[in-house]
Amino acid sequence: MTPQLEKTLAAKARPILEKGRKGDWEHTLRTIEYGRKLLSTEKGEEDIVIPALYLHDTGWSAIDYQDFIKASPAKKKETRSLQLHMKQSARIADEVLQELAFARDQRIRIVSIIAVHDDPEKIFALNDMSATLVMEADRLDRYGKRSAKRYEDMFGPDYFKEAAWKEGVTMRRDGLDEWFKTKTGKALSRRMAEEMGLFNNV
Repeated sequence: MTPQLEKTLAAKARPILEKGRKGDWEHTLRTIEYGRKLLSTEKGEEDIVIPALYLHDTGWSAIDYQDFIKASPAKKKETRSLQLHMKQSARIADEVLQELAFARDQRIRIVSIIAVHDDPEKIFALNDMSATLVMEADRLDRYGKRSAKRYEDMFGPDYFKEAAWKEGVTMRRDGLDEWFKTKTGKALSRRMAEEMGLFNNV
């Protein structure tokens, strides 16, 4: 993807993301940063990974996601809006990529990844390293100090207190083994988990 095409894609994605959850544009920029780190050492395709990351959460702008906001950390994956946002993100991505004249095969792959990006089992079933890197880049933003600030902004200052925090810690600890398959993803996630103090909380 040329720098000019990426600039145009970013300009298309930003206003959509800013209509979604609080901080989704900033989250997207961090996932792209992580995606580039993963691509520097892993065998993914930049022309698939980076466009997918720009568009993966655009669907939050098109749905009511209050059930997701109100759910506890472990229950968020069961909410209707989590599934719906992937479907809507895929739809929006398809429209944006067609508008920007992405090649049909490239567009289909990007959209198919976005449609399941928050479902690890379905991502791994694609047997596509670029799909794995998209998910890993997205999940990396559940770790580190910047991630903690993001979750407090989105769910409120009490999100990391008492039961919710303990539930979130368990989910993230398990995720270190369940979500990251690449050597780079494993190393980055563990380093960021330590930075977040994940192993200091019970």
